[in-house]
Amino acid sequence: MSGLTAHVWQSWRSLRARELAGWLLIGLLFGVLDSSSLIYVLDQPGWPLALLGQLISPLVLVLVIALIWLPVDRSDAQHPARPWRLAAALLLGAGLALLLLQWLLQWLAWPDAMALMMKKEGKPPYDRWHWTGVLGDALFASLCAGLVVALHEMNRGQQALELAMQGSLQEQTVLKRKAMAARLATLQAQVDPQFLFDTLVGIEQDYARGAAGAALRMEQLIRHLRVALPRLRESGSSLEAEAELLESYLAVRLGPASPGLRRDWPAELGQLAVPPMVLLPLLQRALALSEGAPGPCELRAELNSPGWRVGLRFGRPGLCGDAAEIAGLQQRLQSTTDTQTRLACSSSADHTLFSLELHP
Repeated sequence: MSGLTAHVWQSWRSLRARELAGWLLIGLLFGVLDSSSLIYVLDQPGWPLALLGQLISPLVLVLVIALIWLPVDRSDAQHPARPWRLAAALLLGAGLALLLLQWLLQWLAWPDAMALMMKKEGKPPYDRWHWTGVLGDALFASLCAGLVVALHEMNRGQQALELAMQGSLQEQTVLKRKAMAARLATLQAQVDPQFLFDTLVGIEQDYARGAAGAALRMEQLIRHLRVALPRLRESGSSLEAEAELLESYLAVRLGPASPGLRRDWPAELGQLAVPPMVLLPLLQRALALSEGAPGPCELRAELNSPGWRVGLRFGRPGLCGDAAEIAGLQQRLQSTTDTQTRLACSSSADHTLFSLELHP
């Protein structure tokens, strides 16, 4: 099967029900309009067949035009000669349809509405298939079909423009998200220089005094750096990884006064994907507001249909801080993840709870 034949066949097979219904509706509309002339010849024998011919002829006409139009419509939409191709297809379709109608109506031998009117008025028979009449009918049919096709092309162009705009917006969103993720990755890799300097100075002083805990503090700092620094190469995090980061940070920041981190979740949730660099800023806020140990610390997680909930609980009240900071963290969180998220903080008489809900 040649390429052109295959294209024509595939084009015909691609005809959608909506397109077929549109062409048939147009043909039926013209058939009804043409049939109105039969009101003057209802007393003539053969008028029912003439009416049937008036209804069928436009349907045959539009179907043949549609068959010729389809291969051109399914061709390259950006081709510079597309308008000329469409116009040629409509003219060719109208000409072929009229030739087919001439053969069909002559074979059926149905009376013609115009012939009945001429007969009623006593005029000579009307030659419907004279070349001038056929040419006029072909031009008229092509013009009407051209208006329909022009509307179709305008609608297609509008849809293509809307799709292009949506694609551009989606691409812009992806680029923004990647840029935010890149900045976040840089933030992940950062270890606060002041925090690191103060910790090293404190360890040096402990060694100078011969403090028994100096070696332990150095080990805790090394462990924290081993946990924090490799995160530059990671695009995501897990519940276990975030818990390890929080625990190592508490150990370095508070030393022997660290309350540790209690973990509470089912074993299957250990590798649960959570947004990185969300829980650590919450811990840092709590430490800053508590001016010391924030009491017992607990990280919990549970399934919460249709997603899951992660909670960071501190054993002291009033550690939520400024609501604007929570809102800013929520905005940054939403811009760097594809899931729906909700970050909230509540404080009671004996504890503060940061709650992070994630919905895929």
